Amino acid sequence: MKRIIRAMSSAKQPTWHAPATAKAEQPQLKLYNSLTRSKTVFVPQRPGHVAWYQCGITPYAPSHLGHLKSFMHFDLVRRVLADHFGYNVYLVSNFTDVDDKIIVAARHQYLFDEKVRKQYTEVTDELLKYSLDSWKQYVAKNLPEYTGEATPEAFLTWQVDPQQFATEKPKFPMYHTAATNGAKAITNKVKLSEFLPAVEEFVSIALDKEYGASVTDPEIFRKLPYHWENRFLAEMETLNVLPPSVTTRVTEYIPEIIAYVEKIVANGYAYATADGSVYFDVVKFENSPNHDYAKLAPWSKGDMSLIADGEGSLSTGDGKRNSVDFALWKASKPGEPFWQSPWGKGRPGWHIECSVMASDMIGDVLDIHSGGIDLCFPHHDNELAQSEAYYNNQQWVNYFLHSGHLHIQGQKMSKSLKNFITIEEALAQHSPRQLRLVFAMTQWDKPMDFKDSLVHEVKTTEATFSKFFTKVRALVDDYNRRIAQGEIISKKLGDVEKQLLKDLTQAQDDVHAALCDNINTSGAIQALGAIVSKTNTYLSGCDTGKSELRIEPVVDVAQYVTQTLAKLGFTVREDGLGWASAASQSSESTSVEKVADPYYRLLAQFRDSVRQTAINKGDMSKILAACDQVRADLLNLNVSLDDRPPKMNDESGQMEDQAALIKFLSDDEKQAIIKQQQEKEREARAKEAKKAAAAAEAARKAAERLEKSKVAPQDMFRDASLYSEWDDQGIPTKDAKGEEVSKSAKKKLMKQWQQQEKLHNEYLQSKA
Repeated sequence: MKRIIRAMSSAKQPTWHAPATAKAEQPQLKLYNSLTRSKTVFVPQRPGHVAWYQCGITPYAPSHLGHLKSFMHFDLVRRVLADHFGYNVYLVSNFTDVDDKIIVAARHQYLFDEKVRKQYTEVTDELLKYSLDSWKQYVAKNLPEYTGEATPEAFLTWQVDPQQFATEKPKFPMYHTAATNGAKAITNKVKLSEFLPAVEEFVSIALDKEYGASVTDPEIFRKLPYHWENRFLAEMETLNVLPPSVTTRVTEYIPEIIAYVEKIVANGYAYATADGSVYFDVVKFENSPNHDYAKLAPWSKGDMSLIADGEGSLSTGDGKRNSVDFALWKASKPGEPFWQSPWGKGRPGWHIECSVMASDMIGDVLDIHSGGIDLCFPHHDNELAQSEAYYNNQQWVNYFLHSGHLHIQGQKMSKSLKNFITIEEALAQHSPRQLRLVFAMTQWDKPMDFKDSLVHEVKTTEATFSKFFTKVRALVDDYNRRIAQGEIISKKLGDVEKQLLKDLTQAQDDVHAALCDNINTSGAIQALGAIVSKTNTYLSGCDTGKSELRIEPVVDVAQYVTQTLAKLGFTVREDGLGWASAASQSSESTSVEKVADPYYRLLAQFRDSVRQTAINKGDMSKILAACDQVRADLLNLNVSLDDRPPKMNDESGQMEDQAALIKFLSDDEKQAIIKQQQEKEREARAKEAKKAAAAAEAARKAAERLEKSKVAPQDMFRDASLYSEWDDQGIPTKDAKGEEVSKSAKKKLMKQWQQQEKLHNEYLQSKA
C-alpha cells in the first residue's frame, strides 16, 4: 500500500501543448482616416478606451436627412466599437448655439413676427408696397441674371431653367423659387395666410437691414437654438441614436474660449485687430517647421469661397493680415449677441468653439474626431490648426472620420429642387427601423443616394428578417408545446444540421471581417441575410419532409442574427428571437401574447379537428368554410395558421398529420399576408372570369354552328346578289353579272359545300 502511495505521489501530468496559432491572418479593425485618405489600423491611446469628439448641429432650422446620415452612421460606428469590439467609448458632442446663421435667423423671425404678423390682419396697400419694394431689392441683389423690367408681372414671364445656373451658382434655384413665389403672391392678391409665407424670405431681409441693429435682447438669440435643439434630441431618441456621453453648448463655454484664444495669441499664432476681433495667423502657422495647415484638404486652402462661407455672412474681415486668416473671436456689431473680453464686446468664431470644448472634455489628443464631409475644409482643418497652435503639438487628432455626402434620387438635396427632406418628414414616411436599416445597408464614409430602389431593397430585407423571426418563434412555441405534452423529441443532429452550424460559423466570421473592414455594416447585413437564407432552405426541407426539424441550430442562428442586429442599434425582443415591433417594445404586449396563447391554440385545435373530419368523411364544404373563417378571423388578430405536411411517427412507422404552425404576426406581416391573399383572390376571380368568358364564347359559337347546320348545302349559295345560275347541287356556275365562275373559285365553293353537307347531315342525325 505504501509503495502504491509513493507511486501516486510521484505521478506527473503529461506535457500540455499550447494550440498552434491559426495560419489564417486574423482581420484587424481598420478605419478610413481622412488624415491619410486610407484605411488605417485603429489603435487608441489607451487600450480598451476611445476618446471621441463629434461635431454637433447648429440648431437654427429643422434638421434634415443630411444631418441624420452623419449622426446615424456614426451611431452605427460607435455601437460597433462598443458592442462588437468591446471598447469603452467616451463621446463628446456639441450644440453650436451662437453662430451667424442663428443670429440672422433669430432676427429675421423676431422682426417678421413683430413688424408683420402681429401688425396685419389682411393684405393692406402698405404691406403690399413694402413687400414689392423688398422683392425688387431681393431680385436686384440675388438674381442679376434677370435683365427684364423690375416688376413681378414681367418677372413671371422670364423663361429660365434654374438648373442651368446652379453649377456655378448653387443658390440660384433657391433665389429663383423665392422670387417666383413672392411675385405670384404680390400679383394675385392672395389672402394673408398665403401671402405671408410667400413674402417672408425677402421681407425679413429688408426688415433686418432696416431694424436689425436694434435687436438687443439676448433671449431672442437663445430661444431659437433651444427650440431646434430639443426637437433634434427628440428625433434622435425616436431613432434610437445613443445620446453623447457629454453634451456641450458654446454659450456655456465663453470663459474657456476666451482663455484658449489668449493662449494662441501668446504662442504667436493669432493677433487682435483694431475693431476688437482676433484672427488666426494662417501664414505664420503654415511657415512654422513644426506645423502643417490644411492637413485634411490641402488642395482647398486657397478656396476663398469656402473660406468666406466658414467665416459667416456677418463677418467683415477688417484688419486681417492675410485673406486666408480666420476669426477666433469676432467683435460684435449692433444687433448681435456679445460677451465681454480682453478685446472688447464680442463672440466666438465658429471653428474655435469645437477646439475648446473637445480640449476641455478630452485633452491634447483625440482618438477620433468626426463630422460630415462638408466640414472637412475649412472647419476641421482650422480646428486642427488652432488646437495644435494652442498645445504646440503636431497631431491633435489621430483618426478623423467623415461621413459621405447625401443625395436624393441622384441629386443634391435642395429646397429649390423640392427634394429637401427633414427628419420629421422622413419619419412620417418610414419607420425608425427602416431608416436605421437604410444607413446600416450603406457605407458610412461613402456618398449615399436616398432613392426608391434603396428604400425597396431595405423593405425587402426587413421583410425577409421579419418572416424568418416569426417562423422561428412559431417553431419554438410548437416545440415547447410538444415537450409540455410529454412528447420525446430527438435532439441528434444529422448532416444537414451540422452543415447549418458550419454555415453559422462562417457567417460569424464574415460579419466580423466586414466590421473589421472600416465598420462595413452593409457587408455584415449581407452576411446575416446569407445565413438566414440557408436556414430558410433548411426549414423548407423540414416542411416538405426531407428532414426532421431540430430546433436548437435554428435558434442558434436566430439568436446570433438578433444579437448582431442589436449591436447595430435595432431594438430587439427580450427572448433574443428577432427585433421588436413597435407594439412589442412594451412589456404589456408580451403579456398579451402569453394570456392569449391558450385561446389561439384552442381555436387551432378546433380547426385541425374539424378540417380532418371533413376530409375523411367526404364533401363537407360548410365545415371547411368554417375552418377558413377561423383562419381569416385569427389573421385579423395578428395570428397566422400554417398547415404542415404529415410526418412519420417513429414508433408506429406511419405518417401522421401535424398540427398547424401558429405564428404571431406584426401589423406589417399581417398586412403583407392580407395583400397576398387579396392578390390570390384577384387572380382567382380573373381566372373565373376568363373561364366564364371562354364558356360564353363557346356557347355562342355552338349556337352559331347550330343555326348554320340547319341550312341545306344546296341552299347555301342561293343569293341572287352574288350569283345568277346554279347546278343541280346548288353550286354557283355564273356570278351576278352572268359571267362564268372561274375554276379556282368553283373549287373553293365546292369545298365549302362539302363542309356544309357534313354539318347539315349531323344536324339531321341529331333530329332523327
